[in-house]
Amino acid sequence: MSHAQPLNAQQIAYFKLNGYLVLKNVFDEGTLEAWRRQIWRALDGCLEDPATWPRETSGLDGYDYDPPESALVHHPQMMAIIDQLSGGTFVAGDGIPIIRWPDPGKSWEMPQTGHIDAYGGRWLPFMIGATTYLYDVEPGGGALIYWPGSHHAAHRYFLEHPSHVDGSFLEIEGFSWDVFCDNPATGGQEFTAKAGDVVLWHAYLTHNGSENTSHSPRFALFARWNHEKHLEQSFRYEIPEDLWKYWAV
Repeated sequence: MSHAQPLNAQQIAYFKLNGYLVLKNVFDEGTLEAWRRQIWRALDGCLEDPATWPRETSGLDGYDYDPPESALVHHPQMMAIIDQLSGGTFVAGDGIPIIRWPDPGKSWEMPQTGHIDAYGGRWLPFMIGATTYLYDVEPGGGALIYWPGSHHAAHRYFLEHPSHVDGSFLEIEGFSWDVFCDNPATGGQEFTAKAGDVVLWHAYLTHNGSENTSHSPRFALFARWNHEKHLEQSFRYEIPEDLWKYWAV
C-alpha cells in the first residue's frame, strides 16, 4: 500500500474552483487486486470469461467489503485526504461497487444532463464523494461524467430556494436537473483514468454515468462522506453563504 500524500495548496484551490480533483495512483496494484478478487467472487464470475459475467447486475447494493475496513469509504488512503479537507469532521457514509458491462455495438454519446446527490433523505448533508476504478477506463468505456464548476450553480440555487434542499424540488412541475448546472449540454467531462486513480467530487457537483461501448467491464468503487452533524435538523437545512463554512479549506 502506498502512503496518502496531503493535498497541496494548488490542489485544494483547484478542487474549490472546479468542484472535483483527480488524484493519480492513489491505490497500488495489491489493493486493487484484493478488491477485484472479492468482487468477482461475489459475482461468481471472472474477467477472462465473458460467459460468466452477470450482465443483469449493475450495482452491488448492500455489498460488504472483506474486511470491512478495506471499503473505499473507510480506507486509510481516503480518510487521510477527507480528514485534511474537513478537519476531521466528515464521517463515512456509504458506497458500493458499480459495474457497467460492455456493449461495443452501441454508439457512445456524452450525456446531455446529470444530477446531484446532495439532497433529501439520509444523504443530507452529504459533503464529498470519491470514485476509483479497478481497471483502466478509456474514452467511451463507461466513465463517470462530471460537470466542472457546477457546484457553484447548485449552491446559488439552494441559496435562493433553501427549503428545496430536502429534495422537494423534485415535486416542482416541469423540474429539470439542469437548474444545478450552467452548461449541462456542453460541459460534461469523462473521468477516463487508470486503475487506482481517484476523482474527488463536491456533493453539489452535477454528475452522471455513461454507456460502456468498450469490450471490457467498468468496475467503479464510490464512496460518500457526511458531516458529523448530519442528523441535526437545523444543520440539515442550513445553506451557508460560504460554501466552505464547514470545511477546513
